[in-house]
Amino acid sequence: MRYTAGELAKKLGVSARTVRFYDEKKLLHPCEYSESGYRLYDEDSVVRLQKILMLKYMDFSLEQIANMMQNDSSDLQKSLKEQEELLLDKREHITRLIAAIRKTKDSAEEEFWPNLRHVIELTRDREEVITQYKNDDNLNKRISIHEYSTAEVEWFHWLLEKENISEGMKILDIGCGNGLLWKRLAGLLPDNLEIHMVDYSDGMLASARETVAEILAKYPEKNFSFVIDKRDATDFSYPTAGFDLIMVNHVLFYLEKESRIKLYKQIKSLLAKNGRFTCTLLGEKHMQEIHNLVTDNYPGMKFPFLNFDFFLDNCKNELQNYFRVLDVEEHKNDLMVPDDEMIFNYISSFSEECKAAVTRDREEFMEKIHEQMDYEGYMYIHKSTGVAICAA
Repeated sequence: MRYTAGELAKKLGVSARTVRFYDEKKLLHPCEYSESGYRLYDEDSVVRLQKILMLKYMDFSLEQIANMMQNDSSDLQKSLKEQEELLLDKREHITRLIAAIRKTKDSAEEEFWPNLRHVIELTRDREEVITQYKNDDNLNKRISIHEYSTAEVEWFHWLLEKENISEGMKILDIGCGNGLLWKRLAGLLPDNLEIHMVDYSDGMLASARETVAEILAKYPEKNFSFVIDKRDATDFSYPTAGFDLIMVNHVLFYLEKESRIKLYKQIKSLLAKNGRFTCTLLGEKHMQEIHNLVTDNYPGMKFPFLNFDFFLDNCKNELQNYFRVLDVEEHKNDLMVPDDEMIFNYISSFSEECKAAVTRDREEFMEKIHEQMDYEGYMYIHKSTGVAICAA
């Protein structure tokens, strides 16, 4: 049986314009044309259009739909799993927004709209961070630029010295990301460690599981024990306590103060009697040359760093209200980067908005990068990273 575009549209409850649109996008080709030049479709077209409409309803992009229609069922299963995770995140976003509205609606009239706007902006910023770290692609772009470090001792090895990890310790790593810290240090770690790794991102946790599998296969003699769990640092709880060391690396500055304070209290309750809490942080001038490059060329551009209120420089003022601060130390380290593409990729990882802008203006923006390089072709970038070491 043959259908015109109008008949096919009517059969599936869409407009003829929709059918033509999917033809233009090369998703739904006619099986043939009539003598008068009209598009004609068959039963396979009906099935194909049903699939397109289903996937569009599930919020896949046309590009994603095109890929899924070409690939096998295993790829489709993977795509559906990713979409499920995205929808769950969206559901949680909506739940948080409802909670924010309920929290704000009892404000005095003159405070109501400013309070609500502030809460929504914080929620939106959080969602941007979640999207940014949906998987470890952006994280890897950020890590790769640090290959051009000028430090005498590279970051992970420096951090290991400060953490003072000993055999048999029970450790909680909040915001573990893809587990790169443990992968880099596994061969240097003492034996019999029990390491709990938690993160909010399903993509990060999937990568962390792969990392752990590699570590266990490579170092079976060390008798490591790993636990991987999904937890949200903004509303943190954990079923196990008695940790000798709790680490929160490059996470706290993403949280608003209220959430940080709640997390501190949870951390105190989870530490063993003589346990320690450490957190790695950025200084206020961290990667300043990169941030200036972006804001000078895109004055309205937003990315998370601009909203931080918690830095290595001022952390002691806050932390000492909840812990005994033993030390705050900065890692002596800067970057000399000769790779313009790596700089471009680093900047594009800031946000989807930033990626779209620099990609659109790629040639012009690359020239801006070149202007920042010295006569030897290096761009100097100041780094400011360090660790705060606390006791309960």
